Amino acid sequence: MNLVDRGEEFSIMDGMLNACMAGHGGVLLVSGAVASGKTALLRAFSARASAAGALFLQATASEAESDLPLGVMGQLLLGADLPGADAKRAARLVDLIAVAAQIRRAEGVLPAVVMNEIPKLCGIVLEQARERPVVLSIDDVHHADGHSLECVLYLARRLDASRILVVLGENSGFLAGNTRLHADLLRLPGCRNIRLGPLERHGVAEMISGFGGEGWGTRQLVADVHRTGGGNPLLTRALIEDRRASDADGCGPTGLVPGEAFAQAVATGLYRSDVSTRHTAWALAVVGPDVPLAELVEVLGTSRESVHRSLRALNDAGLLDSGWFRHEAGRTAVLRSMEPAHRARLEARVAQVLHEHGEAATVVVQHLIAAEPIDAPWALGTLLEAAERALADDEVELALTCLRAARDTCTDARQSVAIREALTRAEWRLNPATAARHLPELTADALHGGLGNRHTVELVGHLLWFGQVDPALEILGAAEQAGTGTELSGQPEASRRLDCVRSWMAYEYPGLPGSARARARHGDAERRARTPARSPHQRAAILMKAVLDGAGEDVVARAEQILQSTRLDDGTLTALVVALNSLVLADRLDTAALWCETLCKEAAERHAPMWQALLAAVRARVELRLGGLAAAEESARLALTLVPAEGWGVAIASPIATAVCTLTAMGRLDEAAAQLSASVPESAFCTSDGLLYLRARGHYYLAAGRPYAALDDFHTCGDLMTRWEFDLPALVPWRTDAAQAHLLLGDDDRARTLAQEQLALVGGANAGGDWTRGVSLRVLASALTPGRRLPLLGEAIDILRERGHRVELARATDELARAHRELGNGGRARALARKAQQLGRECGVPVPRVSPVADTGSSLPAEQPWPSGARRGADELSDAELRVATLAARGHTNRQIADKLFITISTVEQHLTRAYRKLAVQRRADLVGKLSPVPVPVAGSGRGEGRQEGRQEGRREGRKDSGPCDRLRVV
Repeated sequence: MNLVDRGEEFSIMDGMLNACMAGHGGVLLVSGAVASGKTALLRAFSARASAAGALFLQATASEAESDLPLGVMGQLLLGADLPGADAKRAARLVDLIAVAAQIRRAEGVLPAVVMNEIPKLCGIVLEQARERPVVLSIDDVHHADGHSLECVLYLARRLDASRILVVLGENSGFLAGNTRLHADLLRLPGCRNIRLGPLERHGVAEMISGFGGEGWGTRQLVADVHRTGGGNPLLTRALIEDRRASDADGCGPTGLVPGEAFAQAVATGLYRSDVSTRHTAWALAVVGPDVPLAELVEVLGTSRESVHRSLRALNDAGLLDSGWFRHEAGRTAVLRSMEPAHRARLEARVAQVLHEHGEAATVVVQHLIAAEPIDAPWALGTLLEAAERALADDEVELALTCLRAARDTCTDARQSVAIREALTRAEWRLNPATAARHLPELTADALHGGLGNRHTVELVGHLLWFGQVDPALEILGAAEQAGTGTELSGQPEASRRLDCVRSWMAYEYPGLPGSARARARHGDAERRARTPARSPHQRAAILMKAVLDGAGEDVVARAEQILQSTRLDDGTLTALVVALNSLVLADRLDTAALWCETLCKEAAERHAPMWQALLAAVRARVELRLGGLAAAEESARLALTLVPAEGWGVAIASPIATAVCTLTAMGRLDEAAAQLSASVPESAFCTSDGLLYLRARGHYYLAAGRPYAALDDFHTCGDLMTRWEFDLPALVPWRTDAAQAHLLLGDDDRARTLAQEQLALVGGANAGGDWTRGVSLRVLASALTPGRRLPLLGEAIDILRERGHRVELARATDELARAHRELGNGGRARALARKAQQLGRECGVPVPRVSPVADTGSSLPAEQPWPSGARRGADELSDAELRVATLAARGHTNRQIADKLFITISTVEQHLTRAYRKLAVQRRADLVGKLSPVPVPVAGSGRGEGRQEGRQEGRREGRKDSGPCDRLRVV
């Protein structure tokens, strides 16, 4: 080690050595902080003394040998180059004194034999001093045994008449237990005391240069090393080594980052210090920077003076600055240096002291978690209080840690239930799949009356989330039965909570068994009438009923009231999602988008993945209806990324449905098929999200050229919604969807009938009536002659433009262009076609066509306007497509075509759909003009019968040959 910045100290030591050589002995005390370079200084001085011709006797005391009699004196004499006779005599005397001391040791009193033999032992040194100067060097003398210190004092009292220089190295602040040694030595006239201070900045720069760091010894680095190491040579060298190691890796930072060498140096310094200082460093690292000195003293169980002394020693050692660690790496290294068992005991002591001094539970619990088990009532209470506070502060991981520690230490059955419920709530915020493992035990607790009403309601929601309908209904029934007759005696809130959960079930789980559905939907009207809604859950229940009743403006007002007055948390998330979805159904997309953005941002800031995922799923639906396909895809992907599929339960149908709709609209059918391959629980098809999934899959089938499979999904939606008394066109306009499939199959009459039925149901007052009406008007127009289309399409465009449905607006505009073209209005058609194409590009629809968008009510693959004057012909078709299109133009059904060509009905559908696109037609009747000369079938040829027969066969074929995406549906 380079000795820098120590010129004055060497000058003093050389002077003492010269005096000794001249016959004037003395005592030199070299004191400094832990690892202050004291050892290196003594080692360098030994070389000078030996070079000057002195006999250098050296020893290093150790804490581990502090009880070994004459351990240090033995090192001095037995390790020296003494003549043979003196060496033997020294060994015999050391053994004699050591044995005598072990046989008869009394605190503070040495055996008489020891007192008699010490002069003889010291006489060997005095005899050597007559021949040549003797230098006795003892490093870390604060660890020396008492017998050796007696020998040092014996020699020190005779230095005037001998050429002996005693050099003692001590760590500053250590000799509180060796006050006699200090007192006896410092009163001697030949005693000097050297205090080693920390290195100055230029000394640090010299060390950096001496260890090969000339290339990176910048001023800033020198300042950083000096500040972090506190001028301590050991720490400084370790920092230099870490920097060199970082440079050797070739990818290290340009600044100073303490590493493994620094951690080892801190540990070395601690274990070379005294016990009191070491324990003070450990306690300080555990309690943290803000704990008052009085509490630190109480933790250590010592005196204030002792703690002050230890803190000064740690400051002098460069580890602390003004009572706290100079660098967090120093604190980390101190904590690492503790044995795990000692750390656990210390953490327990700190937790107890902090609790007794009234510290907050969230502070105390940091130590309880790391402590050994504390068998005290306050410990469990503190863990539970801290968990609740942490969850309120969005520190979910801390809450979970507290709850798990509480679970492992709790022995009370009732408290165990509360802890299990709290664990479920906290884990649900991160990933419901993790929380699901608690549901069986909580279900048993609820059925035995072990859960409170609030927790029972939460449990029902969790069970329904995972499709466990029967246990949920059983728990709900048991809770209602237990509360029978108690409402008027102080339990109205319990009844209101149960009403809320039943209303939510009617809205989100319309596929419940008939009796449960009826009870959930109607509830107890008298009870609702006399208990006004106060909580978000109660207001959400009323809102859901308004949605089911089709009260459009009332829905908007109630939804905005919930959103404006409710703070996002675990208990209100459902109410907020209901309000957002209600705005979507009421066609208030701008308002819904604004609130989605606000709530998504808050959920992200509060680090709640489940909140983020649910809100992202809603935002994806809003963006899809608004025509922001890229944003909708991103939000749907985010929802499925934040929470894994197994955590979504039955609700996974919602983000998958939106993703399928978006990808289908963007023409990315392979990716849409991949989304459909994901597993969806069967119970999801008892929920409103399951209806969205069926509809999305139906529109994918339409885009993929499988109209019969699509029609099957649309009619399944209709059957379920009718049976459930849940026919909400704003959610799933299944009649309009089916009409589009019939248009693709050439059945204009059936398409027209379904579109008219949908328009009659929508009216002008239903929630979501604007969107559904606009879509239905466009579909109805497609089933009419060009002259009758114009007013319907004009009305549809006005509605869609006002409500912001851009993709559907593009499609309606394209339909209007087509109608004008067929009427011979070429200029008007071209202008509208360009407008439709521009709208499609803005939405992200690939050119040259506007893709079907399921959630905007569009599923028929309609062509984008083609360039003026361009006309497509049969020569663009493949041989297979031409054969299928020719037979279709002649009036054959899909089944008849399949039989004639020996292919499946699904293949017929795909060829026919591609032919429609290439020829820019939408129905079979239009094929005649494109494929002429093809004889037009005569009236009464049985086309209607054949089409119906083909459709029924196609449904069966679609079920059989629909591939991995065609999942089993609940009917």
